[in-house]
Order: sequence, then structure tokens, then C-alpha cells
Amino acid sequence: MPLLLFLVQVIAPAWTATAADLPPTPVVVAAAEQVELAASQSFVGTVFPARTSDVGSAVDGRLVSFPIVDGQHVAAGEPIAELLRGMLEIERSGAAAELERRRQVLAELRAGTRPEDIAQARAVVAGFDAKLDYAKSRLARLTRLVERGTSTADELHDAQTEQRQIEAQLAGARAALALAEAGPRLEQIAQAAAAVATQEAEVERIDDQLGKHTIRAPFAGWVVERFTEQGQWVSRGGLIARIAELDRVEIEIQMPELSVGSLAPGIDVRLEIDAAPHQTWIGRVEKIVPQADLLSRSFPVKVSLENRIVNGQPVLRGGLLARAWLPVGNTGTAIVVPKDALVLGAGVPFVFALDSTGPGTGAVRRVEVGLGAAVGGNVEVRGAIEPGQLVVVRGNERLRPGMTVSFAP
Repeated sequence: MPLLLFLVQVIAPAWTATAADLPPTPVVVAAAEQVELAASQSFVGTVFPARTSDVGSAVDGRLVSFPIVDGQHVAAGEPIAELLRGMLEIERSGAAAELERRRQVLAELRAGTRPEDIAQARAVVAGFDAKLDYAKSRLARLTRLVERGTSTADELHDAQTEQRQIEAQLAGARAALALAEAGPRLEQIAQAAAAVATQEAEVERIDDQLGKHTIRAPFAGWVVERFTEQGQWVSRGGLIARIAELDRVEIEIQMPELSVGSLAPGIDVRLEIDAAPHQTWIGRVEKIVPQADLLSRSFPVKVSLENRIVNGQPVLRGGLLARAWLPVGNTGTAIVVPKDALVLGAGVPFVFALDSTGPGTGAVRRVEVGLGAAVGGNVEVRGAIEPGQLVVVRGNERLRPGMTVSFAP
């Protein structure tokens, strides 16, 4: 049999297999619920970064390095600019050398007198002892000679003076030996320690200045604007760049006074972002500012939302338009499903409803739905979904209508 004909006969059954012939796909399901829910209403808001910082310089200097560009992501503490620091580095080298010298002096004092120094002081004392013995014997001999008239009074006087000089030198040598044996005084050690602390503070001061010559990002975020260029002189307090944190964003909504009373911090909010229409966004009310704009009589409501990072860039950016669906109308019944059941990106949102065909198995069908407000991780849906209807909440990204699935009852 030709090889090509054999391959066609073997593979052809796989080509003609239908979705019903495939083994059931495991999924996770949940039941749609009917809840009491206030009617939702759409409000327009604006996306803002969670926080923005205009980073400036703490010292005067010339900008010698400015590696960041607009739109670049920077980590917390990452250097974004550097000022000229050559003179400070020279000062630090000198201050560090002086600090080492003072530390060595302090270490020498704390170690006490070396045995060799004590031995040397004792040898000096012994030498003066020998000289004094000799001077005493010479003075005694000259005294006898003067009494016999064979020596002069001047020679006797010189011998007496020499003996007193040697006695004084011996006393000094013995005092030096006592000091050597006693070791450095506590006051000397304290003075040396204070000198070390003073120099350490000087080195820390220079290090602080050096640190200020390197300007770092205060938090992780994206560079949205640069205010200077490499080579320019930057004054103390001068702006370098603007950093925006976009891992988390804040949507500010202006609510009329008739609607804001039904809101409370902590409730979920479904958001529609025109720049990201194929994704489900569920935020949370963080703040309701208790001061209205006096012209519009509207209150700022701030909703926090975790952003999504795709290919190193945030999906949501500052200034985008957002629509927030908030439950502020009259209370009624609504059908809700978990937000993970929604499938977006194909125009009209839909869910995969499951029709059971046996214990733990069923076939899925696509049901298009309209969306309303969010509540407790669920989203209001409008369409051919009844309370208790099973919908797929995990594994729906690989499903097709008519496929057989398996699930835990």
C-alpha cells in the first residue's frame, strides 16, 4: 500500500470526528443566582494612577547621567539620574583615611602598653640605678680626698650635682615605667573614641551628600514625563521626572447628590473601559469624598482597581475614560453569575450554559448576555439565563458550542 494512502486512511477518522466524539472536557461550573439588587446605572469616570510623584533633586549639581525615557518602567529605588560628584568622592577618600588613622590610635590605646615597651622602660630604670650607684661611690671617694686635702671643693660640688641629676633622671624613668605598666588612662581612650565618632559622622555626612547626588525612583512605576536633560544644571528642589504607579489605578467618578447616598465604601463596581473592551474589570469603592462640587452638586467617588500588565506595559493608563455601573436605582430582582463566567472579546459578552446529559456531564451552549452591576464578585446578566442554570466559570476559554464537558456535581 502506498505510504500516502496509508496515512490518509489512518488520519482521516480524526479529521471527521465531531465535538460529540471527543472525550469530555473537565470544567468548573457554578449556578446562576437570583438576588435582590438595586437597578444599576452607568456613570462616567476617569482613570488615574494610584499615585504620582514629581521627583526632584535634593542638592544643586550638573546632571551627568539621565538614562530613563518616557514610558519606561522603573523599580523602587532604581537610579533615574545622577549629578556630578567628583569633588565629593575626593573628600570622602580623605575622610575615610583620617577615620582609619583615628581608629588605629584608639585600637592602640585599648590594647594597652606592649610588653616590649615595658621591658624597655625597666631597662632605662636599671641603667639609671647603675649610674646612681656609681655617682654615690664617686661622691664618697671625693669626700675622703677633700678631707685629706688631695681634692678640691669644686670637684666635690660637681660630684654632688651629678648625683642629684641622676636621681632626678631615675625618678623620671621609674614614673615612666609605672605609666607603662598601668597602661593608657581612661580619659585618653575616651578622647580617642570621641575623635573616631566625630570622623565617622563626617564620613556619613559625605555619604549622605553622595547619596543625594544619585536620584532614585520613590516607588515602582512608569516614567510619564521628564523635566530636564543630561548636561543641564539642576537646582535644589528642581524637578527631574514624573513617576506614576499604574500596577493599581484609581477611577474617579462624579456622582450626583441624589445617587451618592445609596453608596458605601467596599462595594464592587463593574467597569467598562473603551481602551480595553474585551476584559472584565471589577473594582471596589474606596472613598466617597464628603464635599460636593458647588457648581455641579456632584460628589467624587474613588474606585480602586488592579491593573493588568501585558508585554511589560499597563493595559490601563492615566486619563482613560471609564464607565462605572453602580447599583443606585430602585431595588428589584436580578440574575447574577460569577465574573469568571463571562467571555469577552467576541463582540457581545456571553456565557457557556451547561445542559446536563448525565451525572457529572453535559453539553455547553453559548448564551449572549447584557451586563449590569457587580455584587460580591458576581455580575448581573440579562438574557436567556434562569436562576439555577449552570454556567462554566473555569475552562471556558477553550470551549466551543456543543462540546461535552465533565464537572463535579
